[in-house]
Amino acid sequence: MENRGKHFKDESGIFERESYHVRSIMNQRKRRNELKTKVVLFGTAFVLVAALTVLAFKLAGLNGSNDNNDNVAAAGSPSGSGEEGTGNKQKKKDEKSKDKEQPVKEVSATGQKRWLRDGLDPDKPMVALTFDDGPYTPVTSKILKVLKKYDARATFFVVGSRVPQYEDMVKQAYEQGNEIATHTYNHANLTKLDKKGIKSELDKSKKVIKDVIGCSYSTLRPPGGSINDTMRNVIKVPMIYWSVDTEDWKSRNAKSVLKECKVIQDGDIVLMHDLYPSTADAVKKLVPRLVKEGYQLVTIDELFHYKGIDAKGGKVYMSGR
Repeated sequence: MENRGKHFKDESGIFERESYHVRSIMNQRKRRNELKTKVVLFGTAFVLVAALTVLAFKLAGLNGSNDNNDNVAAAGSPSGSGEEGTGNKQKKKDEKSKDKEQPVKEVSATGQKRWLRDGLDPDKPMVALTFDDGPYTPVTSKILKVLKKYDARATFFVVGSRVPQYEDMVKQAYEQGNEIATHTYNHANLTKLDKKGIKSELDKSKKVIKDVIGCSYSTLRPPGGSINDTMRNVIKVPMIYWSVDTEDWKSRNAKSVLKECKVIQDGDIVLMHDLYPSTADAVKKLVPRLVKEGYQLVTIDELFHYKGIDAKGGKVYMSGR
Protein backbone atom coordinates (compact mmCIF):
# COMPACT_ATOMS: atom_id res chain seq x y z
CA MET A 1 0.00 0.00 0.00
CA GLU A 2 2.83 2.39 0.76
CA ASN A 3 4.52 1.63 -2.53
CA ARG A 4 1.30 2.08 -4.31
CA GLY A 5 0.75 5.36 -2.64
CA LYS A 6 4.23 6.44 -3.50
CA HIS A 7 3.70 5.53 -7.11
CA PHE A 8 0.49 7.49 -7.08
CA LYS A 9 2.35 10.52 -5.78
CA ASP A 10 4.92 10.11 -8.48
CA GLU A 11 2.22 9.98 -11.15
CA SER A 12 0.57 12.95 -9.58
CA GLY A 13 3.84 14.81 -9.82
CA ILE A 14 4.20 13.90 -13.47
CA PHE A 15 0.67 15.06 -14.12
CA GLU A 16 1.34 18.29 -12.32
CA ARG A 17 4.52 18.89 -14.34
CA GLU A 18 2.73 18.14 -17.64
CA SER A 19 -0.19 20.35 -16.66
CA TYR A 20 2.20 23.24 -15.87
CA HIS A 21 3.92 22.77 -19.22
CA VAL A 22 0.63 22.87 -21.10
CA ARG A 23 -0.48 25.96 -19.24
CA SER A 24 2.81 27.63 -20.06
CA ILE A 25 2.43 26.89 -23.77
CA MET A 26 -1.15 28.12 -23.73
CA ASN A 27 -0.13 31.33 -21.99
CA GLN A 28 2.60 31.95 -24.59
CA ARG A 29 0.14 31.42 -27.40
CA LYS A 30 -2.30 33.74 -25.72
CA ARG A 31 0.33 36.46 -25.35
CA ARG A 32 1.36 36.05 -29.01
CA ASN A 33 -2.26 36.32 -30.13
CA GLU A 34 -2.75 39.41 -27.99
CA LEU A 35 0.41 40.93 -29.47
CA LYS A 36 -0.77 40.20 -33.01
CA THR A 37 -4.09 41.78 -32.22
CA LYS A 38 -2.39 44.90 -30.87
CA VAL A 39 -0.15 45.13 -33.97
CA VAL A 40 -3.16 44.81 -36.30
CA LEU A 41 -5.09 47.41 -34.33
CA PHE A 42 -2.11 49.76 -34.31
CA GLY A 43 -1.59 49.36 -38.07
CA THR A 44 -5.25 49.95 -38.76
CA ALA A 45 -5.24 53.03 -36.59
CA PHE A 46 -2.14 54.36 -38.36
CA VAL A 47 -3.67 53.89 -41.82
CA LEU A 48 -6.88 55.53 -40.68
CA VAL A 49 -5.01 58.52 -39.25
CA ALA A 50 -2.99 58.90 -42.47
CA ALA A 51 -6.14 58.75 -44.62
CA LEU A 52 -7.87 61.35 -42.45
CA THR A 53 -4.80 63.60 -42.67
CA VAL A 54 -4.74 63.42 -46.50
CA LEU A 55 -8.45 64.11 -46.66
CA ALA A 56 -8.06 67.09 -44.37
CA PHE A 57 -5.34 68.58 -46.63
CA LYS A 58 -7.48 68.11 -49.72
CA LEU A 59 -10.43 69.79 -48.09
CA ALA A 60 -8.18 72.64 -47.01
CA GLY A 61 -6.90 73.01 -50.60
CA LEU A 62 -10.42 73.11 -52.00
CA ASN A 63 -11.41 75.74 -49.49
CA GLY A 64 -8.35 77.81 -50.40
CA SER A 65 -9.19 77.57 -54.11
CA ASN A 66 -12.74 78.65 -53.45
CA ASP A 67 -11.45 81.54 -51.36
CA ASN A 68 -9.20 82.60 -54.24
CA ASN A 69 -12.09 82.46 -56.69
CA ASP A 70 -14.15 84.53 -54.30
CA ASN A 71 -11.33 87.05 -54.09
CA VAL A 72 -11.12 87.26 -57.89
CA ALA A 73 -14.85 87.82 -58.09
CA ALA A 74 -14.68 90.46 -55.39
CA ALA A 75 -11.81 92.25 -57.16
CA GLY A 76 -13.87 92.37 -60.35
CA SER A 77 -13.48 91.04 -63.93
CA PRO A 78 -14.81 92.10 -67.37
CA SER A 79 -17.97 90.13 -66.71
CA GLY A 80 -17.95 90.50 -62.92
CA SER A 81 -17.90 86.71 -62.57
CA GLY A 82 -15.14 84.90 -60.70
CA GLU A 83 -16.06 81.64 -62.40
CA GLU A 84 -15.70 83.14 -65.87
CA GLY A 85 -12.35 84.64 -64.91
CA THR A 86 -11.16 81.23 -63.80
CA GLY A 87 -12.52 79.73 -67.03
CA ASN A 88 -10.60 82.27 -69.10
CA LYS A 89 -7.41 81.44 -67.24
CA GLN A 90 -7.98 77.75 -67.85
CA LYS A 91 -8.72 78.41 -71.53
CA LYS A 92 -5.49 80.35 -71.94
CA LYS A 93 -3.63 77.59 -70.15
CA ASP A 94 -5.15 74.97 -72.45
CA GLU A 95 -4.33 77.03 -75.55
CA LYS A 96 -0.76 77.47 -74.34
CA SER A 97 -0.44 73.73 -73.77
CA LYS A 98 -1.86 73.08 -77.24
CA ASP A 99 0.71 75.41 -78.78
CA LYS A 100 3.48 73.50 -77.04
CA GLU A 101 2.13 70.19 -78.25
CA GLN A 102 1.68 71.36 -81.85
CA PRO A 103 4.35 73.97 -82.68
CA VAL A 104 3.50 76.11 -85.65
CA LYS A 105 6.21 76.79 -88.17
CA GLU A 106 6.95 80.39 -88.66
CA VAL A 107 5.75 81.74 -92.03
CA SER A 108 7.58 84.81 -93.28
CA ALA A 109 5.16 87.40 -94.65
CA THR A 110 6.15 89.24 -97.79
CA GLY A 111 6.46 93.00 -97.99
CA GLN A 112 3.44 93.46 -100.25
CA LYS A 113 1.82 95.84 -97.78
CA ARG A 114 4.60 98.31 -98.52
CA TRP A 115 5.19 97.72 -102.23
CA LEU A 116 1.55 97.18 -103.27
CA ARG A 117 -0.06 100.63 -103.34
CA ASP A 118 -3.75 101.49 -103.21
CA GLY A 119 -5.15 104.09 -105.53
CA LEU A 120 -3.40 103.26 -108.80
CA ASP A 121 -5.60 103.58 -111.87
CA PRO A 122 -6.07 100.20 -113.59
CA ASP A 123 -7.31 102.00 -116.72
CA LYS A 124 -4.02 103.83 -117.20
CA PRO A 125 -1.01 102.05 -118.76
CA MET A 126 1.53 100.46 -116.47
CA VAL A 127 5.10 99.33 -116.90
CA ALA A 128 7.33 97.45 -114.46
CA LEU A 129 11.02 98.32 -114.45
CA THR A 130 13.12 95.51 -112.97
CA PHE A 131 16.78 95.36 -111.94
CA ASP A 132 18.86 92.21 -111.53
CA ASP A 133 22.20 91.28 -109.93
CA GLY A 134 22.39 94.13 -107.38
CA PRO A 135 22.47 95.81 -105.07
CA TYR A 136 25.49 97.98 -105.86
CA THR A 137 25.59 101.37 -104.15
CA PRO A 138 27.22 103.46 -106.93
CA VAL A 139 24.44 102.46 -109.33
CA THR A 140 21.46 101.49 -107.14
CA SER A 141 21.58 104.79 -105.24
CA LYS A 142 21.29 106.80 -108.50
CA ILE A 143 18.35 104.70 -109.69
CA LEU A 144 16.56 105.14 -106.35
CA LYS A 145 17.06 108.89 -106.53
CA VAL A 146 15.32 109.07 -109.92
CA LEU A 147 12.47 106.79 -108.82
CA LYS A 148 11.85 108.88 -105.73
CA LYS A 149 11.82 112.13 -107.72
CA TYR A 150 9.03 110.90 -109.98
CA ASP A 151 7.13 108.87 -107.34
CA ALA A 152 7.89 105.78 -109.39
CA ARG A 153 8.37 102.21 -108.23
CA ALA A 154 10.47 99.32 -109.49
CA THR A 155 11.38 95.75 -108.56
CA PHE A 156 14.90 94.81 -107.47
CA PHE A 157 15.78 91.14 -107.94
CA VAL A 158 18.68 91.08 -105.48
CA VAL A 159 21.43 88.48 -105.23
CA GLY A 160 21.31 87.28 -101.63
CA SER A 161 25.07 87.08 -101.10
CA ARG A 162 25.35 90.79 -101.97
CA VAL A 163 22.66 91.95 -99.55
CA PRO A 164 24.76 92.09 -96.34
CA GLN A 165 27.39 94.27 -98.02
CA TYR A 166 24.83 96.70 -99.46
CA GLU A 167 22.04 96.41 -96.94
CA ASP A 168 21.59 100.19 -96.80
CA MET A 169 20.54 100.15 -100.45
CA VAL A 170 18.08 97.32 -99.83
CA LYS A 171 16.55 99.19 -96.90
CA GLN A 172 16.28 102.41 -98.88
CA ALA A 173 14.68 100.68 -101.85
CA TYR A 174 12.18 98.97 -99.57
CA GLU A 175 11.35 102.12 -97.62
CA GLN A 176 10.64 103.95 -100.88
CA GLY A 177 8.02 101.33 -101.71
CA ASN A 178 10.03 99.33 -104.22
CA GLU A 179 9.63 95.58 -104.36
CA ILE A 180 12.51 93.46 -103.05
CA ALA A 181 12.54 90.15 -104.91
CA THR A 182 15.11 87.36 -105.20
CA HIS A 183 17.63 86.42 -107.88
CA THR A 184 18.77 83.45 -105.73
CA TYR A 185 21.56 83.61 -103.15
CA ASN A 186 24.60 82.89 -105.33
CA HIS A 187 23.18 83.76 -108.76
CA ALA A 188 22.97 80.01 -109.25
CA ASN A 189 21.68 78.22 -112.33
CA LEU A 190 18.84 76.41 -110.59
CA THR A 191 18.38 73.92 -113.43
CA LYS A 192 21.69 72.34 -112.40
CA LEU A 193 20.62 71.80 -108.80
CA ASP A 194 18.48 69.12 -107.20
CA LYS A 195 15.48 69.91 -104.99
CA LYS A 196 17.64 70.28 -101.90
CA GLY A 197 20.01 72.65 -103.67
CA ILE A 198 17.17 74.82 -104.99
CA LYS A 199 15.58 75.08 -101.56
CA SER A 200 18.93 75.97 -100.03
CA GLU A 201 19.43 78.84 -102.49
CA LEU A 202 15.98 80.23 -101.84
CA ASP A 203 16.02 79.74 -98.07
CA LYS A 204 19.37 81.53 -97.68
CA SER A 205 18.15 84.36 -99.88
CA LYS A 206 14.94 84.63 -97.85
CA LYS A 207 16.89 84.81 -94.60
CA VAL A 208 19.24 87.62 -95.63
CA ILE A 209 16.39 89.66 -97.08
CA LYS A 210 14.29 89.20 -93.97
CA ASP A 211 17.24 90.13 -91.75
CA VAL A 212 17.44 93.50 -93.50
CA ILE A 213 13.82 94.52 -94.20
CA GLY A 214 11.89 92.23 -91.84
CA CYS A 215 9.94 90.36 -94.50
CA SER A 216 10.41 87.98 -97.39
CA TYR A 217 10.16 88.19 -101.17
CA SER A 218 7.08 87.31 -103.22
CA THR A 219 8.65 86.77 -106.66
CA LEU A 220 11.78 85.18 -108.15
CA ARG A 221 13.76 85.79 -111.32
CA PRO A 222 15.74 82.69 -112.28
CA PRO A 223 19.34 83.56 -113.24
CA GLY A 224 19.80 83.34 -116.98
CA GLY A 225 16.08 82.73 -117.36
CA SER A 226 16.80 79.01 -117.00
CA ILE A 227 13.83 76.91 -115.84
CA ASN A 228 13.02 73.19 -115.65
CA ASP A 229 10.27 70.97 -114.25
CA THR A 230 12.07 70.45 -110.94
CA MET A 231 12.00 74.19 -110.35
CA ARG A 232 8.32 74.37 -111.24
CA ASN A 233 7.57 71.74 -108.62
CA VAL A 234 9.80 73.12 -105.87
CA ILE A 235 9.51 76.91 -106.16
CA LYS A 236 6.47 78.34 -104.36
CA VAL A 237 6.50 81.88 -105.78
CA PRO A 238 5.88 83.17 -109.34
CA MET A 239 8.93 83.21 -111.63
CA ILE A 240 9.30 86.44 -113.57
CA TYR A 241 10.62 86.76 -117.11
CA TRP A 242 10.51 89.95 -119.17
CA SER A 243 8.97 91.32 -122.34
CA VAL A 244 11.62 94.01 -122.96
CA ASP A 245 15.31 93.11 -122.72
CA THR A 246 17.53 96.20 -122.70
CA GLU A 247 20.72 94.11 -122.95
CA ASP A 248 22.38 96.74 -120.78
CA TRP A 249 24.90 94.16 -119.57
CA LYS A 250 26.06 93.72 -123.16
CA SER A 251 26.14 97.26 -124.49
CA ARG A 252 26.91 99.12 -121.26
CA ASN A 253 25.75 102.19 -123.13
CA ALA A 254 22.88 104.46 -122.04
CA LYS A 255 21.82 105.29 -125.61
CA SER A 256 21.58 101.62 -126.52
CA VAL A 257 19.44 100.95 -123.43
CA LEU A 258 17.08 103.77 -124.35
CA LYS A 259 16.87 102.48 -127.89
CA GLU A 260 15.73 99.06 -126.66
CA CYS A 261 13.03 100.86 -124.65
CA LYS A 262 11.84 102.97 -127.55
CA VAL A 263 8.69 100.91 -127.94
CA ILE A 264 7.02 100.29 -124.57
CA GLN A 265 3.53 98.84 -124.20
CA ASP A 266 1.06 98.64 -121.36
CA GLY A 267 1.94 95.69 -119.12
CA ASP A 268 5.58 95.40 -120.18
CA ILE A 269 8.25 94.07 -117.82
CA VAL A 270 11.60 95.70 -118.58
CA LEU A 271 14.85 93.88 -117.77
CA MET A 272 17.89 95.87 -116.57
CA HIS A 273 20.78 95.44 -114.11
CA ASP A 274 21.76 97.85 -111.34
CA LEU A 275 25.45 97.09 -111.76
CA TYR A 276 26.41 99.44 -114.59
CA PRO A 277 26.68 103.24 -114.42
CA SER A 278 25.36 103.39 -117.98
CA THR A 279 22.13 101.80 -116.78
CA ALA A 280 21.69 104.50 -114.12
CA ASP A 281 22.26 107.13 -116.81
CA ALA A 282 19.60 105.51 -119.00
CA VAL A 283 17.11 105.38 -116.12
CA LYS A 284 17.62 109.08 -115.52
CA LYS A 285 16.11 109.75 -118.95
CA LEU A 286 13.77 106.75 -119.27
CA VAL A 287 11.69 107.34 -116.13
CA PRO A 288 10.62 110.94 -116.87
CA ARG A 289 9.90 109.97 -120.47
CA LEU A 290 7.56 107.16 -119.46
CA VAL A 291 5.84 109.34 -116.84
CA LYS A 292 5.29 112.02 -119.48
CA GLU A 293 3.77 109.41 -121.80
CA GLY A 294 1.23 108.56 -119.09
CA TYR A 295 2.72 105.32 -117.76
CA GLN A 296 2.45 104.36 -114.13
CA LEU A 297 5.77 102.86 -113.05
CA VAL A 298 4.85 99.96 -110.78
CA THR A 299 6.23 96.91 -108.98
CA ILE A 300 5.66 93.40 -110.29
CA ASP A 301 3.06 92.73 -107.58
CA GLU A 302 1.25 95.96 -108.44
CA LEU A 303 1.27 95.11 -112.15
CA PHE A 304 -0.30 91.69 -111.56
CA HIS A 305 -2.75 93.02 -109.00
CA TYR A 306 -4.15 95.81 -111.15
CA LYS A 307 -4.13 93.73 -114.32
CA GLY A 308 -6.13 91.02 -112.59
CA ILE A 309 -3.44 88.35 -112.91
CA ASP A 310 -3.54 85.71 -110.17
CA ALA A 311 0.14 84.75 -110.28
CA LYS A 312 0.79 81.20 -109.12
CA GLY A 313 3.88 79.75 -107.50
CA GLY A 314 6.12 77.77 -109.85
CA LYS A 315 4.69 79.40 -112.99
CA VAL A 316 6.45 81.77 -115.39
CA TYR A 317 5.16 85.24 -116.33
CA MET A 318 6.62 87.43 -119.08
CA SER A 319 4.37 90.49 -118.77
CA GLY A 320 1.21 91.91 -117.25
CA ARG A 321 -0.82 91.24 -120.34
